[in-house]
Amino acid sequence: MRNYLRSMRENQPDWLTAFHSGDAFPRDEFFASRIVFYPGSGKDGHPVQLFGSTHSVHCFVYADYGVPRESLENALQDHGFRGYTTLARIELSEHSLTPNGWASHASDTVRRTAQGNGSIAPFGFFEVLERVHGLEDSHGADRLAVLFLGADGIATYDALFCQNAAIRPFAVVLQDHGFGGNYDRFGQGGQMEDIANRCNVRPDLLLVAENTQPWTGYQAIQNLEGEPGGEHNTIRHLYERSSK
Repeated sequence: MRNYLRSMRENQPDWLTAFHSGDAFPRDEFFASRIVFYPGSGKDGHPVQLFGSTHSVHCFVYADYGVPRESLENALQDHGFRGYTTLARIELSEHSLTPNGWASHASDTVRRTAQGNGSIAPFGFFEVLERVHGLEDSHGADRLAVLFLGADGIATYDALFCQNAAIRPFAVVLQDHGFGGNYDRFGQGGQMEDIANRCNVRPDLLLVAENTQPWTGYQAIQNLEGEPGGEHNTIRHLYERSSK
């Protein structure tokens, strides 16, 4: 899998190279970059490690309404992403992410259900990570950028990627837990797949755990071994879009 992703290596975005501590959130530049989106992300660093170490993606969006901000910040402070330190952290509001507002494509029933699950105060911050001095290019990209959102994963996909002139994510991580508190699955047959299809915003790649199913129109990339990730080291496989 990693060799395959290395074949998709990209240059570090110019805006990320030029970023300095104290700069404002570069919203337009960030969303014009290759992005991995992870709904229901928890504190799982595997996708950042996988795509970042292969230089195939430099930007990530993590969304989960079940992880309190304090818990996430403590995890970042205690062990963070191996081999990286925080260059900058920028506080964000909903307006800074969607300055023109956004229109939901979810059904009224799903929308009400999602709103009813918000037991933890919503939050958002943008983190720029820099590789520790002394580590080489083989460890991973020089810099990475992660947008952390205490928000519903399905609504976040809708708001960030499915509005007018939005950029679709390069890859989406799909992992479902029946006991995890999500009101709907992220994998096949769920509301997120329905929104992606109706808005024609489907990623090039899916990183799919064994506890869910890939979206229709995606096929496993042949001859690639999966690798474990997440809290329970569930094996994940890479799928590519086989239809438009």
